Amino acid sequence: MTISTHPVKQDTSCAIMQPTFLPWLGYFNLISKVDTFVFLDDVQLDKRSWQTRNRLFTGQTVNWVSCPIQKTSRDTLICDVDISQNSEWKNKLIKTITYNYAKTPFFNDCSELLSIVEHAPSDKLSLFNQHIISSISKLLGFNANFVKASSLRCDGKKSHHLLKICQSVNANHYLSPRGSQDYIEAEGILQNALHSVTYQDFRPTPYPQYHASGFVSHLSIVDAVANIGWKATKQHIVGHP
Repeated sequence: MTISTHPVKQDTSCAIMQPTFLPWLGYFNLISKVDTFVFLDDVQLDKRSWQTRNRLFTGQTVNWVSCPIQKTSRDTLICDVDISQNSEWKNKLIKTITYNYAKTPFFNDCSELLSIVEHAPSDKLSLFNQHIISSISKLLGFNANFVKASSLRCDGKKSHHLLKICQSVNANHYLSPRGSQDYIEAEGILQNALHSVTYQDFRPTPYPQYHASGFVSHLSIVDAVANIGWKATKQHIVGHP
């Protein structure tokens, strides 16, 4: 899927999120609800963040899988972070997923996802994550226009930065994760400048998990696809059949 570097049509909705490594269902719920989704790749990387790792069932327990990155300074922007070339990490990731999900009911669907991982760019962390996210979104039938924040060259901090991004893509409606509500409302910048600011209210519905005795939430979308397939995964993301 092509990621646009140009503003989109007038008066649209948008969400702005850092490009996450193999995101969970809630991330794709944001994408499903907006016209434009902006990858916030022009902010500093938190090395222990969701940008470099996520959770899967590996064996009978939940563990982290990650993307190794080259050593960076504290002020390195996400768009400038290089993936380490000192290991066969991508092949190991694919083998880990295959070994632990091969007996799930919809592993054939998961194989399509693994092909996306295999062919994703391996030089930059942000480009790898963006390729995965946009490709999965296309398979799910979501039509959001993807934009890289680094291509917009917007300055400012926190709400000021978000507002300039919204203005750059001609979006007057901003959908935010619930976790950002406190600082957005405290600053008041977005509410005063945009038509509306709303907050995501996504509550994951339990689904059968091959390895689990009880439902474990907030795992990578890989877990849902392997266990229930693409069609049911989409239903869980959007909240209805």
